[in-house]
Amino acid sequence: MSCNHNNIFDDTTFEFPRTGFWLVHIFGACFLLLLGMRMAVRRAPLPIIAYRMFKLLR
Repeated sequence: MSCNHNNIFDDTTFEFPRTGFWLVHIFGACFLLLLGMRMAVRRAPLPIIAYRMFKLLR
């Protein structure tokens, strides 16, 4: 006898990675975005405006 459970995550991209996997990637993407904006502020005036707008959202 076999026990088959219907799981909505079977055969999807969410099946293997756990919560920690997604948190690392989300926080990593946010870190790279902020780091990139800080470096861009030193080079061009347009990213300064984008950086200040992004700071207002937080």
